[in-house]
Amino acid sequence: MADLQNILSWFALLGTIVFALSGALLGLRKEMDIIGVSFVAVMTGVGGGTIRDLLLGATPVGWVQNPIDIALCIATAVLVSFFNKPLVGSRMTWLLYADAAGLSLFAVLGAAKAEVMGAHPLVVVLFGAMSATFGGIIRDIICSEKPVLFSKEIYISAALLAAFVYIAIPASFEARAICGLAMGLALRLLAIRFEWAVPFPRY
Repeated sequence: MADLQNILSWFALLGTIVFALSGALLGLRKEMDIIGVSFVAVMTGVGGGTIRDLLLGATPVGWVQNPIDIALCIATAVLVSFFNKPLVGSRMTWLLYADAAGLSLFAVLGAAKAEVMGAHPLVVVLFGAMSATFGGIIRDIICSEKPVLFSKEIYISAALLAAFVYIAIPASFEARAICGLAMGLALRLLAIRFEWAVPFPRY
């Protein structure tokens, strides 16, 4: 269990940094100053995990007593703000890639945490998707963007796939986490590359 908690902690830190990166890039695209960029990065990095922990009853939320997540988000925002010149021409592309990686990481992390808390497998999948998407929704709302969750793009579907693969495969935690991460990331990147969308009926 100690090894599992350690692995989950590293996943959480990596996912927080990647999502903070996507928030910082969008803040720069909106021509915010470093304070605004840092705020968006923090809300994106910890937003989904905060809502997940509150619903799971895992309180107080981790960053309240140990604000390393907040510090990492701010550090990411500052670094991106000062070293973003090479990214100017392809900032939107990097934003999409960073968001795709964060989506898959948090889907697996949210599913794993819900599983540790004893949630039903269906709830595990839903918590994985929620953890992966709520930070991005908060980011888009703050930046006056239409949340990608509400568009035709394959977004939450990739998070659901990552969480489902994680909980469905009868293997070790490491194997399930890697498979879930790889499947979710692959689906999201392929959807970006080939402009895949989920069909929906016209009203």
